[in-house]
Amino acid sequence: MKVGDVVIFSDLESVYAKWFYGQIGIVKSCGRGSHCRVTWMQPVKYFNSFATFSDFPVKNFEISK
Repeated sequence: MKVGDVVIFSDLESVYAKWFYGQIGIVKSCGRGSHCRVTWMQPVKYFNSFATFSDFPVKNFEISK
């Protein structure tokens, strides 16, 4: 995964899946291959606010085609 890739949050086993599953974002940074910062295409409702970016493990994402 590299900066600029379009990704989809695809990990149904994640505790964050109920908010982020199926959301599409753009990779802004990746730290040593284990975590990525993603800017969401549309803000994601997360509890009482909206997330415009998130940091998750790479395993939570698939690269969009």
